[in-house]
Amino acid sequence: MQKTGDIHAHFLRVVKMSQACDVSLSTALDEGQITAEAYGDMVTGCRGCTEVGSCDKLLGTMPRLPEAPDYCVNRETFAHLRGLQAK
Repeated sequence: MQKTGDIHAHFLRVVKMSQACDVSLSTALDEGQITAEAYGDMVTGCRGCTEVGSCDKLLGTMPRLPEAPDYCVNRETFAHLRGLQAK
């Protein structure tokens, strides 16, 4: 079983990835687009990621992304929220 990563570091990764994908997690929470539990699940999912090095490199070189990378466990959530917030 894989050990999960540091919660604070992965929380920050989720925030950075959301910003790179032009998604506001604060807006998502405020407007009921996601629940606090779903937000926590995003961080928990990220903590189990095996591509942390790739993610950090990507976020360090690409401040804006058209979508989260294929390996991102939150890819579909970011795409969904981006669609809701683009309206």
